[in-house]
Amino acid sequence: MKIPQYKILCYTLIISALLMSPAHARVSMTLPQYIQEILLNNHSLRASVKNVEANYYSVLASVGYQRPSTSASSSLSYATKQGDVNNVTAGNLALRLSQRIDISGSYKLDEQQNILGYEASRANFDDTVNTMIAAAEETWWSAVLARENVKLQKDILTQRSENHRITMEKYNQELVPRLDIVRSDAQVVEAGSLVKSAETVYLNLLAELSLMAGGLDVEPVEAELQVPVFDVELNYDDALEYRPDVRAAKINLERSKLVKKLTAKGLSPTLDFAFQFTPWSDPDTFTTPNKHQAGASLTLNLPFTDGNTTKYKVMNTDRLIQAAEANLKALEESTRRDITVAINNWRNAAAAEQDKKIQVERSEEELRITELMYSEGMGAQIDLINAQTAYQSVKTEYLDAVKDMYVALVALRKAIGDYSPDEDGTWKEAVQRYGKGNEVLGEPGLKTLRTDMKKLKAKNAKKDEKE
Repeated sequence: MKIPQYKILCYTLIISALLMSPAHARVSMTLPQYIQEILLNNHSLRASVKNVEANYYSVLASVGYQRPSTSASSSLSYATKQGDVNNVTAGNLALRLSQRIDISGSYKLDEQQNILGYEASRANFDDTVNTMIAAAEETWWSAVLARENVKLQKDILTQRSENHRITMEKYNQELVPRLDIVRSDAQVVEAGSLVKSAETVYLNLLAELSLMAGGLDVEPVEAELQVPVFDVELNYDDALEYRPDVRAAKINLERSKLVKKLTAKGLSPTLDFAFQFTPWSDPDTFTTPNKHQAGASLTLNLPFTDGNTTKYKVMNTDRLIQAAEANLKALEESTRRDITVAINNWRNAAAAEQDKKIQVERSEEELRITELMYSEGMGAQIDLINAQTAYQSVKTEYLDAVKDMYVALVALRKAIGDYSPDEDGTWKEAVQRYGKGNEVLGEPGLKTLRTDMKKLKAKNAKKDEKE
């Protein structure tokens, strides 16, 4: 039994609705709400925050040797016979304080390079945020435009089904040949296939949005599609100054230079101080110092050779400095490239949007007239098919142009580091625009370490001026 075409249309729409309906309800969100959800619940971002925290505690642990250390030791012995004495028991308790005195100036260098290591990890985290939010916004707008495309393809399916119905009526009245029936039926099948394809693209983008939101099923809130406007303040120097990966490269270069200075002190003399007190011993003269006696020592070590270890380590750090300098230059060049490409893509997409908008208006009018003529029996079916195909093509191209505008704008914001905080932790305009200023929580000591580093730089600068 042949199924009527209007039923085919109903079945197609029902299947499409089932495909579009998730297993459980999705949460409809605005873009600011979605970005906040990412910063609060994205597991990769949370892992990055914890890595930064771990690096902070690593800094505190790495300079622990610079501080005095204390220890307590005790001993107890028993002998059945010692000389002329039987059953001899002896014991003691000793307290010790030790400190390596920095006479080569390596402590300050080691502290600075460890803090810079933390700063580099923080800048890399900022770059992770910059990349993730850019990817999230690009996916968001891709999903919005994909949903618009689904609506477009469904409208076209409805339109072609109606045209097929009219063709069937004309065929029953022997006004058109059977070939027209075959053609119109093929158009309905093709339109249904395009609906399914568009829905698959949209569902895949929703899955990507869910992944970045920590597994929460979300969808963009229904709203009128807006064409984006260019609202980015371009400044190449600012981009090179505040883009987080460039900032990380600058920090790594500075750290490499400090590591070289520290490594060059491999044969520096060391001075160790130790103080020991014996509060208890039995017998009283069991240990030296005796009970209630104290002792102190200073040990000076003057190394003469270490098998060229220091020499080759310095050569190693020198090459690392050269690598860091080259990496910084490469990032600066790629930043300029990224900005230029994003601007060019924006201009191309903006021009295409204007052109396609005019073409859509003309194509809609042409399709309206062609459909009217065909329904009145004054036009050929092939003209109708051509008009429908042209309208579908230009409408799809218009949506692609709008999407490309959003993508170019996101790429430009990412290229200038507009989705990441500044060095002092202040969020920039693009981030504040979404209300994300204080959503990434949990990191300890950020301000303290940065404040200490700035004070240290200022102190060194004054010292260099005096010298």
